Amino acid sequence: MKRLAAAALAAFLLSQNAFAQGDYPAKALRIVVPYSAGGGADLVARIVAEQLGMRLGQPVMVENRVGAGGSIGMQAVAAAEPDGYTLGLVTPIFVITPLTAKNPAYDALADFAPVGLIGFTPQVLAIHPGVAARSPAEFIAYARSKPGALNFASLGPSSTQGLAAILFNRTTGIDAVEVPYKGSAPGVTDLLAGNVQYMFNALPSMLPHIRAGKLRALAVTGERSSPLLPEVPALGQTVPGYKVTTWYALVAPAGTPREAIGRLNRELATILAGREVSERLQGLGLEPEAGTPEEAANLLRAESERWKRVVREAKIPLE
Repeated sequence: MKRLAAAALAAFLLSQNAFAQGDYPAKALRIVVPYSAGGGADLVARIVAEQLGMRLGQPVMVENRVGAGGSIGMQAVAAAEPDGYTLGLVTPIFVITPLTAKNPAYDALADFAPVGLIGFTPQVLAIHPGVAARSPAEFIAYARSKPGALNFASLGPSSTQGLAAILFNRTTGIDAVEVPYKGSAPGVTDLLAGNVQYMFNALPSMLPHIRAGKLRALAVTGERSSPLLPEVPALGQTVPGYKVTTWYALVAPAGTPREAIGRLNRELATILAGREVSERLQGLGLEPEAGTPEEAANLLRAESERWKRVVREAKIPLE
């Protein structure tokens, strides 16, 4: 144990010396994405990684570590050397997963050091066109008149989509049946077929079907209408206080030197301010928004407290 402690101390002092000499980064970095390749979070990570590599003068690789509600990937980040060379791409599921687990694999607040925000995207409340409603108020009235008769697609109570629907149902007094899916795609497929009547999902995933008239968008879940659907209102206009956004941020293992966090945050802010990256992210339905590490930490704390309250009040069983 003494040898291990001495080795760890030596490694820490060496890393601090390297940062003091301004040698960071001296090798390739990696961004761990706890989701499958090709998905929204993966695409965001790859856009950021490409530009971050150019700014840092070192390759930034994206590594997909999928499974267990994101826990496998985030465990890998938490266990990595806190030297500024391993980062994690996180979304709300990052704080939600530990809240719905009997034995959480990680502590979202204690095991990580926030690097910075990347941006936000709203979810959209979409219904099958066969449902007789053309506004959030009409849908709420329709659903209330048919207790237990409507089905909604969900990715489970440990997902943003699932909790967004649960929060909506509880807030509006809707009694509907949750139909869980292992991924967004099969849920959307059943919504298109009319096997479920409504679904909350990330806007980019639903946009093609909405524009084709195969689904009807009733509301978005951000503070205001999305530029991609300017005619669709924010749900908070009908359900006061309702707001659910999918956010993206970068984190590092706890203990990562402040100098590394500061450098990464500054480069990230510069990247997001650039027109090329901004337009590419907006094309994915994302509103770029940089922020300090402290602002990212505040967001993680606020989101953790909020969803902890929803999980408790909805009596969602721990898995």
